[in-house]
Amino acid sequence: MKPTGRVVLITGDSSGFGLERAKLFLANGDHVCGFSNQEKSLPSVYHQFGDVSQFDDCQKAVRNVIEKFGHIDILINDAGFGIFGPVEETEPSRARKLVEVNFRGYFYRAKAVLPYRRLSGRGKIINVSSIAAVVPLPFQAFYSAGKAARESLFDSLRPEVRPYHISITHIRPGDAKTGFTANRIKEPMDNESPYYNAFLKCLNQVEKDETNGVAAIKIAKAAFKASNKKNPPYVVSVGRKDRFLSGFYHILPKRSRNYLLYKVYAEK
Repeated sequence: MKPTGRVVLITGDSSGFGLERAKLFLANGDHVCGFSNQEKSLPSVYHQFGDVSQFDDCQKAVRNVIEKFGHIDILINDAGFGIFGPVEETEPSRARKLVEVNFRGYFYRAKAVLPYRRLSGRGKIINVSSIAAVVPLPFQAFYSAGKAARESLFDSLRPEVRPYHISITHIRPGDAKTGFTANRIKEPMDNESPYYNAFLKCLNQVEKDETNGVAAIKIAKAAFKASNKKNPPYVVSVGRKDRFLSGFYHILPKRSRNYLLYKVYAEK
């Protein structure tokens, strides 16, 4: 494939959505750079090892890419994890770590690349979000809150960087078949917990939906397609069922929305 000259920095490039995206961009002839806390990566990827939730590591990774290639055209933020459990019984240290990785890490990486992008007067930021950003999911409250906060942060950033021709896109998957399901952290639950039955019911339903969800390659293709648009959309929803549910959810009154979430996910 003929080189495009584009330089793409992908966080979480070692697995899941990030790995599939790395393959797509490499096949397109792009220079692909990765950044994650795993050593492994594709041989053709200029991979940076570090903690995605630490600003110094994010800044170092960006600086190394700039020194090697001279510029970064596209930042694809795709690194995070999930917690499954009732809010009341979630370990505070785990909730704090989720905020560090799923929210602050995205801010740190954007902050690290923006000076270079602003000076060049171009560029794209593509964030992997979730339907959970707009539909607050029971027993996944911290995951939903992190996604919602992240979208709000970058929606606020968008008009700030508009004069510098920097676009921002949220890729919003619903149920997806990836390693995220197996890697999700589940709070230890005692069968004496008042939430125990609802927790198990919800967990079984969520894991079933994700196992039958869209393939990671579809989410990867959505990000790749957005990267090739001159004026990419603000939001790209992936998965026909989840696009419908998201739209339907928002036409309901708030009280009805909450009751629907209770019946589907939180009823004992």
